[in-house]
Amino acid sequence: MVKNFIAITFVILPVMAGLLGIFFPAFGWFPIYGKSQFTIDLILQFLQQPGILKSIFLSIFIAVFSTFISYWLCIFSLIFSQKINMHATLKNIIVPLISIPHITVAIGILFLIQPSGWISRMISPWFTGWHNPPNLHIAPDLYGISLIMGLVVKELPFLLLIGFAVITQVNLKHYRQQISSLGYGLISGWFHVIHPMVAQRMRLSVLIVLCFAVSVVDMALILAPSTPAPLAVKIFNWYQSPYIKSQFLAASGAVCLLFITIFCCALWVFCGKVFGFIFRILSYMGCRLLISSFVSKIFFAVIICIVMLFLTLGIFSTVSAGVWAFVVVWQYPDFLPRKWGLSSWELNFEVYIQPLVNTLIIGIISSILALISAVIWLEHESRLKTKYIEMAMYLPLLLPQTGFLFGMQVLLISLKLDGLYVTLIWAHYLFVFPYILLSLSPTWRRRDVRYEMLGASFGFGKLKRLFRIKIPLLLLPMVASFTIGFSVSSALYLPTIFAGNGSFVTLTTEAVALATGGSRQAAGIAALLQMSLPLSIFLIVGLYISVKAKNFSYFKI
Repeated sequence: MVKNFIAITFVILPVMAGLLGIFFPAFGWFPIYGKSQFTIDLILQFLQQPGILKSIFLSIFIAVFSTFISYWLCIFSLIFSQKINMHATLKNIIVPLISIPHITVAIGILFLIQPSGWISRMISPWFTGWHNPPNLHIAPDLYGISLIMGLVVKELPFLLLIGFAVITQVNLKHYRQQISSLGYGLISGWFHVIHPMVAQRMRLSVLIVLCFAVSVVDMALILAPSTPAPLAVKIFNWYQSPYIKSQFLAASGAVCLLFITIFCCALWVFCGKVFGFIFRILSYMGCRLLISSFVSKIFFAVIICIVMLFLTLGIFSTVSAGVWAFVVVWQYPDFLPRKWGLSSWELNFEVYIQPLVNTLIIGIISSILALISAVIWLEHESRLKTKYIEMAMYLPLLLPQTGFLFGMQVLLISLKLDGLYVTLIWAHYLFVFPYILLSLSPTWRRRDVRYEMLGASFGFGKLKRLFRIKIPLLLLPMVASFTIGFSVSSALYLPTIFAGNGSFVTLTTEAVALATGGSRQAAGIAALLQMSLPLSIFLIVGLYISVKAKNFSYFKI
C-alpha cells in the first residue's frame, strides 16, 4: 500500500496528467484558449514548419550516435579493464565528472573548441598562423557534432559507473575460466557469454541516457545548431513564445518528440536483440572469432586512448569554464590570460547569491525527501509487482522532459500551484527520486539478511531493525545516493523553468542564460559556482566514506 501510494501520488498521476496536457492541445482541445474541438490540423501545421524534418533528424542522429559511442566505449572499457586493473583509476576520474552538471561541461567545451577557444590558442600562431580567430563553424556546428561530444563526456562516466557496478554482480572469474577452456579469446568470449548478462542489467540505464539525449535542451542551447535547432529546442522556444499558435505547435511537437523517443528506444532494443541473435548463431556454429594478439593490442590501445580523450576533454572543459571566471584581459591568440582578477566577481557576485541559495536549498530538500522515499520503497517491496511498479517510477527519466512538463505546468496553473517553492522542490523530486532508487536499490537488495535475523532473535521489531541495523550498515551507500541526487537536482533546467514559472532562478538557469547571451566571464562564474556545489558535496562524502568504511570493513553488506 505504501509503495503504491508513493508511485501513484508522486509520479504516475503527475506524469499522466502531463501527457494528457500535451495530447489534448496537440489535437486542438485547449479550453483555456477557447479551443474545444478535436482536429489534426495542428499536427499538419507542425509538420509544415520550416526545417522541421531536419530538426527531427538532428534529434534522432544526436541521441542515437552519442549513446552508441558512449555504450560501446563503456563495454570495451569493461572488457579491457579485466586485462589490466583499471577500475580504481577510472573510478577516480569518473566520479568527479558525474558530479559536474551538464551545463558546466557544455560551457567548458564551448570555451575549448570554438574558433577562439583554448585548443585553437594552443596551436596558434606557431602552427596555424592565426592571429585572429578563424571563421569556422565548430561550436555550434551544423550537424551537432559538438553536442555529441558534450553528451559523450557526460554519458560515458555514468555508464562506466553503472557498468562497474554490474560486473560485480557477475561471476567474471568463473565465466572467464570457462571461456578460456572453450578456446575463446578475451573479446569474442565476452560477447558470446558475458555481454548478454551485462547488457540486460544495463538496459534501463542506457535507455535513460538515450531518452535524455533525445530531449536535451540546456546543452543543446549552447552546443547544438540553431538553424534549424534540434526538435527539443524548437519546442522549448515555442513554449516560451507569447503567441497562442506557438503553444499549439509546442504541444504537437511534444507529441512528436514522445514518439521519436519511443522509436529510438525501440530501435536500440531491436538492434540489441539482433546483435544477441547473431552471436547465438555464431555460438551454435562454433565460430570463435579469434583475433590475433597484435590486432588485439592495437585495438586495446585505440579504445583506451579514445576513452581517456573524452574523460580528459571533460576535465579540461571544467578547467576552461573555471579559468574564465578569473579573466580580466585574454586576447587571441594568447595561451593564458594577460590579466587575472576578481573584477567580474565584484561586479556580479551579488547576482549569484540568490541562485546559489536556491540551488542549495532545493537540491538538499529534494534529495533528502527522495532518499527517505527510496528507503520506504525498498522496505515495502512486493515481490510480485515490484518490477512493474518500479518501472513506473522511472517514467520521468524515460520520457522526454518537454513531452510532459508543459502539461504538468498547465495542471499546476489550473490548481494555482505554479511558482511556489514547494512545487519547485516537488518537480526536482520527480527526477531525483528515480536516480536515488536506481543507485541505492542494488546495494540494499544484496545486503546480508543474517544481521536482521539476529536482530529479530533479540526481539527487535521491523522499525527498530531498520534504524538499529539496516541504516547503520547501509549508511555509506545511502550517503553516496544522496550526493547523486543532489548533483541531479543542481543540473535540472526544464523542471525549474516550468514548475517555477520563471519566479525562481538557479545556477543552472543563470548559466544557460549567460552562456547563450552574456559575457564569458559571467558565464564562467556561473559555471564555476554550479560545479562547485555538487563537487564539494562529493568530496566531503568521499572523505566521510573513506573514514567510516574502516569501521565496517568486517561487515558483508
